[in-house]
Amino acid sequence: MKKIVLTLFVCLSCVMLANARWNPSVVDTLPKRVISGLEVIPIKKAFESGEVLWRLRVSDFKECFQRFESKYPGGINYNLNSDEVNKAIYDWEDQLWEIFPPEIKALEGFNLKLFVDKNGQVFTVEFSIPDEAFQKLDGFPKNTLKNFYHKLIKEKCEAFKEVDLQVLDPDSEGGRRILLEVCGSFGSGNEYTTIFLNKTCYDMFSTFSPWRLPKDEFNRLIKKNEAEMNSQKQEE
Repeated sequence: MKKIVLTLFVCLSCVMLANARWNPSVVDTLPKRVISGLEVIPIKKAFESGEVLWRLRVSDFKECFQRFESKYPGGINYNLNSDEVNKAIYDWEDQLWEIFPPEIKALEGFNLKLFVDKNGQVFTVEFSIPDEAFQKLDGFPKNTLKNFYHKLIKEKCEAFKEVDLQVLDPDSEGGRRILLEVCGSFGSGNEYTTIFLNKTCYDMFSTFSPWRLPKDEFNRLIKKNEAEMNSQKQEE
């Protein structure tokens, strides 16, 4: 039950992100450019509220998938994994926080999508950020984003070797959304998967997997966040 409540709570913090992904009013793919030392292709999504979401992919993003027969991700059913495997994956995700540059830790809404092969190797990354954070990237110290990206693609989690990646069902809502978001079309595949790291979640709970927290600690952090949000509203 706690995991269900948490999922709903975290999803509220991601409503803007979800709207931008699935209901964009304008999608504009800009020419590749160098941002903080990393050559990327910025994809701008603007929607009716006026909010803007940026997705940044490295300029050779498509080439990263050439070694796979399928161009579609597989899914992870954590219920089919052993507790040891799930713990290893969750621990690995949290350890990635240690390589986040302080400049990126300070930004709100700087989310990552890791593309991970069946051996647990990260082979590329997509950055998803709101416009306010995007505008600050050029002011970072030299090569901040470049160095961060290259650290991420050196990461490997051996536990993925024990995971049976599931072929996503384009007839299910969840599978359809992932396939459209990652690939732009439907299809099946299980040679790699995606891991989404929600920074808002980590900022709130100090973990990317807060359902693992003791109940009392989980509730304390929920109340703390609610109090901070109410305080901000009063100040506004």
